[in-house]
Amino acid sequence: MKNRLLSLLLIVMLVLGLVMGVSVSTSAAQRYGDVDGDNKVTIRDALYIQRFLASIIGLDDAAQERGDVDADGKITIRDVSMIQRYLSGIIDSFPSGMELPTQPPTIAPTEAPTEAPTQAPTEPEDVITKVKNNIPIYFTNNKNWSKVNAYLFNSETSAQLKAWPGTQMTNYTTNSLGEKVYSMTVDVTQYDRVIFNNGTDQTTNMPVTKASSGYFVDPIGKNKAYSGKYIGGLYPYGQSGEGTLNTVSFTYPDGNYKKNVYVWLPEGYNANDKSKKYSVLYMCDGQNLFGQATTLSGYEWECDESVLSLMQNGGDGVIVVGIACGNTDARRNHELTPNLGQLAPIADSSYQNGGGKAFSDFVTDTVIPYVEQNYNVNSIRGIAGSSSGGIEAFYIGMENMDKFRYIGALSPAFIL
Repeated sequence: MKNRLLSLLLIVMLVLGLVMGVSVSTSAAQRYGDVDGDNKVTIRDALYIQRFLASIIGLDDAAQERGDVDADGKITIRDVSMIQRYLSGIIDSFPSGMELPTQPPTIAPTEAPTEAPTQAPTEPEDVITKVKNNIPIYFTNNKNWSKVNAYLFNSETSAQLKAWPGTQMTNYTTNSLGEKVYSMTVDVTQYDRVIFNNGTDQTTNMPVTKASSGYFVDPIGKNKAYSGKYIGGLYPYGQSGEGTLNTVSFTYPDGNYKKNVYVWLPEGYNANDKSKKYSVLYMCDGQNLFGQATTLSGYEWECDESVLSLMQNGGDGVIVVGIACGNTDARRNHELTPNLGQLAPIADSSYQNGGGKAFSDFVTDTVIPYVEQNYNVNSIRGIAGSSSGGIEAFYIGMENMDKFRYIGALSPAFIL
């Protein structure tokens, strides 16, 4: 589960585009939440606000007034959240009310600018190297099986490369411990799960992504919780180093305590080489990312191993910055919950009056400036998290679209 989460976290992205001169002008509509002016409130209205916040489209004054459903005088991600809650039946009206007061319509220009910019950007835009779809995977036979099969399948379509027990792997080499290493090539667009086996014993099923390279069998033995199957492990095959992990602490204003920020640098990072700049992935729950000793749950997400595997498959190195949450579940719930209005009945008191804005401000006002002043980074930033961290990452990204190119919201707690 943790490995699948990690793999997804490192490949998920939100692609943004900029279209100048597009405007939505619908002054005749008279219903709050009806941003597109079709006389009803739909998910399209929430989408229009998101695109407006990303500067993809324009909204005239009347459309913005109808979109301000929380009645705070401006269009924000909070309005998107309230429209989604209204459509889900969590709330039955907006703080603004439902019907606008009668007033003369306001008409905004709908034509796009007729003049194009006369000066091209002086520097090329930072880009990310795309990783190939066909990747080699390696299995270290630390159980000394007489043969190794790889049963590859698609978890959504149930398509399989070959019927059980799968494809017999080829002995690739022998490592320094005398263990045979087996290899094969996989198209990750077709198959996303693998079970290694010898026809009798087998591992649990494990993810196959562009951030996969090496696999092995957990030496502890078969796990009763998995019906007598071996737990499989992941490692960055072919990478000799582990990268560098730095820890820095800042005073956190919401609670006035020292909060750890973990900065992981990929193998090959050279502080003196200013010509090589790295993208940065900022992540919630920083205590869970790089080592088991600091986790709240006892499970490490293995971010460093996944990035190293991604590099092994031809991807760029990326700096991963983990922002720790509070050291208790209640504190984590508080810090990673945006205060966007009434919570669902399922939420306990630790989610009330969430401190998500303080966490967001800490990331943008303290962590990002520190990273950009002390490390060789380019303009590409992503923000990611899981569960409560997922909804907080979504909130941070949507509130700061000028700062983040990608959002990774994994299993986000929108139920709150």
